[in-house]
Amino acid sequence: MNRTDPTAPIFGLPPCLHVPIAAADRTAIENFVGTVEKVRESRKGEVTAMLVRPDVRGRPAHGLAPLWNDPRGDWFAQRLFPDYQVWVHVDYPRYRPAYVKFGMPPLLDDQVLDHVQNRKALRLRWCSHPFLRLCPVSRSVNSGGGHRTGAEGIEKAHLEKVHTDAKKAQDLKSFALSYRIIYADPADLTKMLDMSPGTFQLEGVGENLRLFYP
Repeated sequence: MNRTDPTAPIFGLPPCLHVPIAAADRTAIENFVGTVEKVRESRKGEVTAMLVRPDVRGRPAHGLAPLWNDPRGDWFAQRLFPDYQVWVHVDYPRYRPAYVKFGMPPLLDDQVLDHVQNRKALRLRWCSHPFLRLCPVSRSVNSGGGHRTGAEGIEKAHLEKVHTDAKKAQDLKSFALSYRIIYADPADLTKMLDMSPGTFQLEGVGENLRLFYP
């Protein structure tokens, strides 16, 4: 069953592209993502990583996005909706060993594990959703997205500017804490599909909009 947090921004995307990438807590994951099958904890008993069996796996039923009509549709489905996902706390440094110990498919030589939701940006949003989904992407996509002129760099610059205005910062904090799940926006989806979002004008994202919106 595809359960969407009704209070979370979905960027006008169709239900078949509501892809959770960050969660307020374990309960939010269980309510809106799937079943937590394994957990790793710190010495203090705090949850640091989770292996999740998502409710939505493979091609979504009744997919409306043109993405699913693309010849690469099955591959796209495995990128966005794999059989298992690994979620980690934003401050957990040993996320790669956890990913391996959970028995996830080996990473290719040119791949890295990406926190789809940028960690620095999340901290600028008061760690409102501290559990983040990992996604393997190529090194070039990872480095491009994190560049100061890439999608994540632009987001961080915007948030830093917001923090200079007390009223705007308080409004953003209230909004960020009002929903339980963060869903991937078009830039996040582009990165998860292992395509570069681009820089400045985010041309990579612009080229992919035709795949996301009916």
